Parts: sequence; C-alpha cells; structure tokens
Amino acid sequence: MKKLNVCFVGCGNHANSFLYPSLRAAEGVSLRAVSALAADDPAGCAKRQGAEKGYGDFREMIDREKPDAVLIAGPPRLHFDAGMYCLDAGIPFFIEKPMGENYAQALALAEKARATGGMGQVGFMMRHSGVIRKVRSLADSRNLGLPLYGTVRYLTSGPYRSDEIYGMPGTDDLSYLWRYLMVQAVHPVNLAASFLGEIAEVEPEVVWSGENIIIEIRLRDREGRRFRVLLHTLVAPGYGNLQFGTELFYADRSMIFTDAFHSLDCYPPDPSPDGDCEHWQAASFGSNNVKMGYGTEIAYFLDCVRRGRQEPGLTTLEDGLKTMKLLDTVYNLVKERAGK
Repeated sequence: MKKLNVCFVGCGNHANSFLYPSLRAAEGVSLRAVSALAADDPAGCAKRQGAEKGYGDFREMIDREKPDAVLIAGPPRLHFDAGMYCLDAGIPFFIEKPMGENYAQALALAEKARATGGMGQVGFMMRHSGVIRKVRSLADSRNLGLPLYGTVRYLTSGPYRSDEIYGMPGTDDLSYLWRYLMVQAVHPVNLAASFLGEIAEVEPEVVWSGENIIIEIRLRDREGRRFRVLLHTLVAPGYGNLQFGTELFYADRSMIFTDAFHSLDCYPPDPSPDGDCEHWQAASFGSNNVKMGYGTEIAYFLDCVRRGRQEPGLTTLEDGLKTMKLLDTVYNLVKERAGK
C-alpha cells in the first residue's frame, strides 16, 4: 500500500473529536503537518495529533510540505478558500460540509474541479455510515432499485438563533434559517437526494417558534420518486442529536427502516407466516467513528487518492453542489414567501 503524506487544515472541536482519530486509524498515512489560527495553537495541535509541524497559514503549509492530500475542517469560508487553493496546487482534498458559505462558492469549487480535473470529497458522513451502507447492500442484493418514496427524520439541538456558528452570524429568521440549513440540514438533505435521480421539485415548509425551528422539505425527481425530509432543532443544550432515521418504500412493496446509526429492519413484500424481516445491528464494540461514517469516509477518501479517481456521485464535489443547490432553493423560496 502506498504511504500517503497528508496535511490537515483546522484544529477545532469537530476535527479533534472525529476526523483526527479517523485519520490516525487509517493505514498507510503520515500526518506531516497541521495548520490553525494562532488562537487554536497550531504547534500544540501538531504535538497532540502526532504531526511533525504546525503552521499558522494553510497556504504556507501546502507550499512547503507538498502533501499527497489535504483534509480541511473549519468554517465554511475556510472550506472554500482552502479547497480552491488545493485545486490550484493540484492536490486532492477532503472538506467538511458545507462546501462554502453559499451556493455560489460551491459552484465555483465544482467548476474549478471540472476545469482542472481536480479531486475533492465533501464530508457527508451519513452516506458512509454502517447502517446506510447496509441499506445500499440490501437494496442491491434484492434488486430493489431506488425507493419510490422515503423519509429522513433528523431531530437535533442547535445551532441557536443567538449564536454565530461557523462564521455565520445573524439572529433574524432568514439568517437563522440559512445557518441551520448549512450546519444541520445539509446532512439529511444530502442523504435524501442520494436516493433520487434528477430533482424536479423542491417544496419547503418552515415553522419558527421562538428559538426552535421545524422544517419539512419535500423532494420529487423526474421519475416521480419522492422524499420527505423532516428537521427539528430544539433549544436544549446538552441533548445533541435526538433522532435520526429513514423509512424507504420500494416498487415491489419492500420496506427498510433504520434507527439512527444503530440498526435496520428490512421487510420483504411477501413475508411467510413466521415473518421474514431481516434485522441488522451495528456491533456494540469497535469504533463509533466507523459506525457513524467518519472513519469510513476518511478511509474512502484516502483510497480514492491512491487510485487517482472517485466513484461518481458518492460525496464528490458534484454531489455536494447538488445538495447546496437544494438548500439554496429552500432558502430562496422561504425568502420569497416572506416578501424579503
């Protein structure tokens, strides 16, 4: 296996909690350097993560280290700026979601990748989670195709109206909505869209209740398949993610239900009297990062770097652009209805 020299841009809580541990668990990787703002202590981060050097500027790091790949996790603007720099340098990169502060930045990244042949992956870990990979495996083994109808439920706490998160300020309704779409809704919307073909219709409903926000997004593709994404943020610090689950219904009447990152039940169209439901559950031991998809997405990215190619559609920049377009459409429809 070819050993890869990688650099990491970012030393925040998310990177330290999920991405650095996933990188350490990967095989054939050497973490050459990290970069972070002075306030985040790049030298201290480098020491904690076992990197050789710490830099205060990602451009200097990339120019000096000339890595095989770069991982980027921070505010959306950093994702965009560092991603564009990697494309200019011809270096494959992994960025956390979202691809930028807005659809225009996501489009610029995708267009530059098309023009240069560059490789980028977006951190939609749900698509790489054990339970969703099992859904895909079952659907393929039973020739189910794409579901005719499905739902994704994602109920969580935060981000809050009074916060400035990921460099996105604003307490008014529309600013709060955009922050929520970028920080939370981007994951389940990406997952829902992955079960559909070309999107033909986007229909959002948003309910504000003080600090709380409830969003329902209905998607339809050109073949008539439909998905419903239900999102709810509850202002209750400490709760974290309250619920994540999917319901998938197929043309032959098969059904698959998932419970967070833990388990799924697959019901065939014609069960026997004893019942033919297939139950799958993630192992209670082992890496939680793998169960949730963080470890798997990093391993997948590194494998793509070694092979020099990606699978079309699986959390590529084009896939991320599709999701950003959906969220941009939701935002603009809500803004238009509000007369703003």
